[in-house]
Amino acid sequence: MHENERKRIILAEVNCRAAVSINKLKNLLGVSEATVRRDIVDLAAKGSLKRIRGGAEPLTPPSVNALLGKPYTFNESLNIKQKIAIAETASCLCEDGDSIIINGGTTTYQMMQSLEHKNLDILTNSWTIAEYLHRHTQNTVVLPGGTLYRDQNIILSPFNSNVIEHFLASILFIGAQGINQKGLLESDPLILQSEQKLMAQAEKVVVLVDSSKFHLRNKLILCPLEKIDIIITDDGIDEASRKMVLNAGVELKIVTV
Repeated sequence: MHENERKRIILAEVNCRAAVSINKLKNLLGVSEATVRRDIVDLAAKGSLKRIRGGAEPLTPPSVNALLGKPYTFNESLNIKQKIAIAETASCLCEDGDSIIINGGTTTYQMMQSLEHKNLDILTNSWTIAEYLHRHTQNTVVLPGGTLYRDQNIILSPFNSNVIEHFLASILFIGAQGINQKGLLESDPLILQSEQKLMAQAEKVVVLVDSSKFHLRNKLILCPLEKIDIIITDDGIDEASRKMVLNAGVELKIVTV
């Protein structure tokens, strides 16, 4: 991994938390402790973060409305070829005239180019997806009300939204923080609450996850595997994960990267 990319990831991780340990950053980046320490020293010298014993902390405390989990900018460049291939396959499930829901995420965002010439009604809680659709397509775009969480680029509200309740979709396209035998996994209760509302409004649930997401652990279960209709992933999926999905009665689409 290039030095500039490492430092971008370190800053993204530090700025969404009160503090991050060197050990956590070492495991996250897959580099040595010495490399992490050197990057932190450089970033601190440039005034980008504060060095603390055993790690780093942001220059200013994270916002009180920050969400748990990695920020959008951290994930957007990871496994990008896989995400593009998965998203293109997902887009083929859309027919002109459909009403669909696209949940915010770095994989679902890759559907945008393929939807440019479609004629769809699209409900999304993603600020970046809504902006792209508005600028580059003629699709009808519907946004729920709530707070814009900048790190994740999504709009969430703890309150019931009449917009969501009255929008019936043929398909919900959704990503996840992880997926294992327990089901789809998320890290933040507010995100989970929002996604469960969206799932209730769709006739079919299509999950877009690259193969790195299988067997990851997160503390919250969004839904069991049996609630999913289709999972689209890349050909890096291992045999155990493939059998896990098929044994749950879920249709599995594997794209070649």
